[in-house]
Amino acid sequence: MLTVHEASSARKVDFHFWTDVLASRGDEVDFVTIGLSPLTKFKPQARQFQGPYNAWINVAPGVRKHLWRPMFHPLSLGQAAVDLLTKPLFSLYPLLLSRNLLEGIADVDVFIVENGAGLCLVPSLAKRFPNATFIYSVCDRIATLRYHPIIFEAEHQALPYFDLVRVPAEVMVADYPHAENVRYIPHGLDKALFDESSISPYPAGTRNVVSVGDMLFDADAITTMAQAAPEVNFHLFGKKARLDTTLANVVTHGEVPFDSIVPYIQHADAGIAPYRPAPNADYLSQSSMKMMQYTYCRLPIIAPTFAASADHMAAYEPGNAQSIVAALRRALAYDRGLIDNSKVLSWHGATELMLTHAKAVQNKPSSADPDSMPVPERDTAPTQQDLGETVGA
Repeated sequence: MLTVHEASSARKVDFHFWTDVLASRGDEVDFVTIGLSPLTKFKPQARQFQGPYNAWINVAPGVRKHLWRPMFHPLSLGQAAVDLLTKPLFSLYPLLLSRNLLEGIADVDVFIVENGAGLCLVPSLAKRFPNATFIYSVCDRIATLRYHPIIFEAEHQALPYFDLVRVPAEVMVADYPHAENVRYIPHGLDKALFDESSISPYPAGTRNVVSVGDMLFDADAITTMAQAAPEVNFHLFGKKARLDTTLANVVTHGEVPFDSIVPYIQHADAGIAPYRPAPNADYLSQSSMKMMQYTYCRLPIIAPTFAASADHMAAYEPGNAQSIVAALRRALAYDRGLIDNSKVLSWHGATELMLTHAKAVQNKPSSADPDSMPVPERDTAPTQQDLGETVGA
């Protein structure tokens, strides 16, 4: 695993769930955290990790982690002139791969690589490990993220080496028109967690809707709903999921362990996905974890039109109060028995599907020629902070 996430983090994303599945079936997983260096301190709101760095640590049966922290890594401070000056230095990033790291993965069979700095390493790793399978997990549209320009070029250079380009939403397949090995494979779900019975956290006789996560959080949409429906309680989960004003029927829970959120989803009357409009955000209806969680629990979903694609999703026009309130009313009146949750994958199913596709489409060239593939243009918004730190939040 080559990812910006850390193996022992309590905040789990797809890489953690894939790791759990692979380890449970007897595979050995090396969880390598990249995108770190002493330069990290110059990035606002940078992630902080506990060492030790550059060492292999056993974290679970069959699972090791490695926090790779070389002298520098590709980092953008959002200034074009600085990005231009640092490009020659950052082009040397693959040369920093340490002997300890490389020897630790000497028996690697499969690489799963995330958007970001890991793309810079792919050509070097593919040449060093020519028999390994390479999977590119596109977590978000790369053009919407504030990466250093060298990352965009790195994706262009790395694509021919991948046996599979996995995207979490069907509309994202079109983002890679020159690659033949792109497959839509949705996120999975910890179904056992949601299948467990629980006691409702809501007072008897009340109506409650829940909003999980703070990705592109639209506080105005929640405020509009809450003010129009004082008889309905709104429960907000997420570090930045909060309103500018205090309302009696809005409960701000903040960031809490996910297990404690599950009963709120199971026993809610509806779920909200209050996304703000943003460029290239149409993939959210399929890649959003909360959408999958709501659907599996058969909750009607209130969402903006650009993120609503199923019959049980009540769509509204962002900024249109009448439309927002009407969507809330439709969701609360929707027959939950009509919601089909049979297509929601477990994490085991999603992992197996990804590996199966990778084996089926293996066509990595011995001498990759990326020149036939266009370098993606960079968008200007939203920032990575806008998009949130958790995949599919």
